[in-house]
Amino acid sequence: MKLTGKTIATLVAAGVEDLEYYVPLMRLQEEGATVLSAGLDLKPVKGKNGLVITPDTTIASLSAEDLFAIILPGTCHHP
Repeated sequence: MKLTGKTIATLVAAGVEDLEYYVPLMRLQEEGATVLSAGLDLKPVKGKNGLVITPDTTIASLSAEDLFAIILPGTCHHP
């Protein structure tokens, strides 16, 4: 468990690439990290391929001093 005690935030929004969100989440948790999903608000967002993600926290409430890393998965927006 190389990341035990580390907190990592993943920023999420509508259209997030499902696998770019979910695969790092699972792998980081396997290594012992606490992974927070952070959105503009706490409303569920839908990924590009239908994955529904409910943020744990808001982006505004994150503090750089409390984080080991931030992940910014890609998004897909269709006009």
